[in-house]
This record gives sequence, C-alpha cells and structure tokens, in this order.
Amino acid sequence: MDISFATGAGGNAWSLQACAAWAQENDFDAVRLYTVGVADPDRVLREGPAEINETLRSHGLYLAALTAYNNLLHDDPAEREAAAARLTKAVEAASVLGAPVVITHAGSPVGHHFYGPYSSPPGNPRDRSVELVGRFKEMFDPVVAFASDRGVKIALDVAVRMGNIACNPEMWERILDALPSDHLGLSCDPSHWLWMMITPVEDAIRMFAGKWYYADIKDCEVSPRMRFRQGIIGNWWWQYRVPGRGQLNWGTIIGALGEAGYDHVLCVENEDRGAPGLEGFAIACRHLRPLIARKGQPPPDLRH
Repeated sequence: MDISFATGAGGNAWSLQACAAWAQENDFDAVRLYTVGVADPDRVLREGPAEINETLRSHGLYLAALTAYNNLLHDDPAEREAAAARLTKAVEAASVLGAPVVITHAGSPVGHHFYGPYSSPPGNPRDRSVELVGRFKEMFDPVVAFASDRGVKIALDVAVRMGNIACNPEMWERILDALPSDHLGLSCDPSHWLWMMITPVEDAIRMFAGKWYYADIKDCEVSPRMRFRQGIIGNWWWQYRVPGRGQLNWGTIIGALGEAGYDHVLCVENEDRGAPGLEGFAIACRHLRPLIARKGQPPPDLRH
C-alpha cells in the first residue's frame, strides 16, 4: 500500500506545485484532490490531464483519487439530477486523469435521521431507509454504469454526520445488494465506527472484503468521562485525530485491509484540532510508514 492525503489545489487553495513539493518532502506517494481548483472537472475536460499528472510525476507522485461529494438523494428532483450530472462529470474527469477511484457519499435528504425517531421500530412512519435505498438505486445506476464504461470505481464515504445513508454495515449491505457492481464499493474510514460503537473495526473491514475501493485514514479518541457527563448527545466526548494520536490500532487495521483484498492507498484526512493542517498530515505519514511496505517491495523481515 502507498500513503496519500486529501487536499484541494489551485483556486483558493495552495498551488499544485507547492502541494506536490511538500508531499514529496514529507514522504507521501500520492495525493487525492477535491474537484475544485486545478481538478475542477470542467477544467480537466477542457484542458486535459497534463498539468496535474506531469506536476505530480515530476515529484514522484500520482493521483490516487478525486473527491466529489454530491447528494443524489435530495428530495428535490432537480437538485438530485444536478448532483448526478456533477458526479458523472467528476467520473469522466477521473478517467481522463487516470485516477482509478472517485470518492463520494450516498447522500440523504434527512441528515442521519433516515431511520426516523430514536428508539422507534423499523418501518415507523418516518423510517425512510427502504425508500432511500430505492432512490439510491435509481439515481446511482446510470452513474455507476458510466463509471464502469470508463474504468473508474466509485467509493462511498462511510461518514454519517454529513447526511449519508451509507454509514453502517446494515445500510452498506442494503445498498450494495440493491446495486451490485464491480464499480461500486466503499471507502473505509474506521474513525467513524469507533464513536458509533461499530467495533471491533477490523470485523467491519473483513465483513466487506472485496468492496473497499478506498481507505480514508483518520483516527478517533473517545473520552468515557465526557460521555458520562454529556451522554451521546454531547459534542466533546469524541473527537477525530490523525493516526498516531488516537485510539485505533493501525497495524491491525492495515492487516485487516490487506486480508480483505485492499491494495490501494492509505489516504490521510486531517480533522484533528490538536494537529491542524500540514503538521497533522506529516505526523500521520510518519506513524503509518513503518507499518507498510511500499508497492513493489516486500515487507521487512522482522525475524532477526
């Protein structure tokens, strides 16, 4: 596996040249770009892949994925059709760039309340989970077919707070069963599972072997004391960390990913208030590097 990180470049963010130089200096293998600035799909389709690919290649890097969050499950039909068009264009841009994966999320028109009120049985009047799985199939079917034709895989983010029905094993099963395709899968991010109490996280990874098309690498810290004081409705009893500053065992997680057939990048996301910005990315890369072998190289022999 290689190590990547998620960033924007160009526009209001740093330049792609500065991004690539920093990534090289700090021992990254690849970058994942948001579809803004230099990776805006309209720009890529108009100007071609040379600027991005040549800049990255000159620093020993490659483009691991594009990020294109679009809510295809919006209740307004016009909004969800526009979102589908944007996601399709992002897939086309990824194909032009040679990026193997586009990261998005399944979407939701009701935030994370698609099951209806807490402590209500399945099928309660406000449970929209069945309806939204059906809408997911309707909206994603043509996008996934387009991605398949262009050799690009779509990986669904598993975060819940953004408003996303693909946030737990039950919904992953329902979505993947509704739209079976070798070009639709999941993006692994166990930081969410820790505070949602979907543990051990390694079991979730192994349950969906073969369907992890990307790996967002973010850690989490849970404070039992603050959870006791606030209950789960509070905001301070858990927080995201970069790897090396949280409670997840990345050696075990990386092992589970390998056993599940995953061999792409470990892509660092930084939402760590205590190590913001580039400092946090660098900390994470230093923590992860001893745990993996670079692609094409055997793992270190630790028997001596």
